[in-house]
Amino acid sequence: MPITRAVIQLKALEIAKDLNIPPTEFKASFGWCRRMMRRNGLSLRRRTSLAQRLPSDFREKLLSYQRYVIKLRKKHSYPLDQMGNADQTPVFFDMPTSVTVHKKGDKSVIVRSTGNEKSRVTLMLACLADGTKLPPYLILKRKTVPKEAMPAGIIVRAQAKGWMETELVVDWLKVVWGRRRGGLRKRRNMLVLDAFRGHLTEPVKKQVKAMNGDLVIIPGGMTSQLQVLDVVVNKPFKYHLRKRYTEWLLAGNHALTPSGKIQKPSVRQLCEWILQAWADVSPESIVNGFKKCCISNAMDGSEDDVLWEEAEPGMPNQRK
Repeated sequence: MPITRAVIQLKALEIAKDLNIPPTEFKASFGWCRRMMRRNGLSLRRRTSLAQRLPSDFREKLLSYQRYVIKLRKKHSYPLDQMGNADQTPVFFDMPTSVTVHKKGDKSVIVRSTGNEKSRVTLMLACLADGTKLPPYLILKRKTVPKEAMPAGIIVRAQAKGWMETELVVDWLKVVWGRRRGGLRKRRNMLVLDAFRGHLTEPVKKQVKAMNGDLVIIPGGMTSQLQVLDVVVNKPFKYHLRKRYTEWLLAGNHALTPSGKIQKPSVRQLCEWILQAWADVSPESIVNGFKKCCISNAMDGSEDDVLWEEAEPGMPNQRK
């Protein structure tokens, strides 16, 4: 729950009343609240994300999901490099930070950008339980792919609305998932996806089956606990991506639009940042993430408790 100083002061007065401490002796003043927070290592912080509300039957869904994954693993004995997770995440051409160092007291704090905070692309990232990172798959919000050459190691497609529709999911299965190590030989594999409707269509299921794969769908409302990319990958990836953007913005010598604004980064530049940020994601954190998300943990149950442990961030101690 969001907690403010006023909430703390009101709660303190309630506790004081329960303890029969008269208001004349304890007023829960602002100064008391500030000192109490300092003593206990507390401070006002900007939120980094909104917590996903877990379903009321969370534990039942978790156990059912675990049983299903274990059943598949016992039946097919997938090696670690044949168990994977993939997910889409939005990437923006403009990634200004929400905080900046500035003089105290100023009512207006302006952060420079290119003015393209709403211009976005869709990025499909995928990784394997052994820590392998598959090539990023980028979907541009346009009808055609740019003619300029893109850097090696990233696949670029175009879609009018920039969405990962069924046709593109099937294409991703062929050009990314199907080309992983063992994919051409159609080794038995397991692919974990969330309940996005584009993952549940018949063409997608048919393609996975044709590749000798088993499709595992994460129960709705539980990606914050069971999606590897949400748990350990997206935060450090976005951190490293924003770092590249900030370095570029501070470097200067930018081309300007007729109105005098900085031109947004080119698609090629964005692709280079994505590849660099993806390379910076720790393989060790991915391995731990698959265990934490109940995909690759020990079959004897000895690692089941890892779900409740703190996830390894795989990045410096920075906010998203």
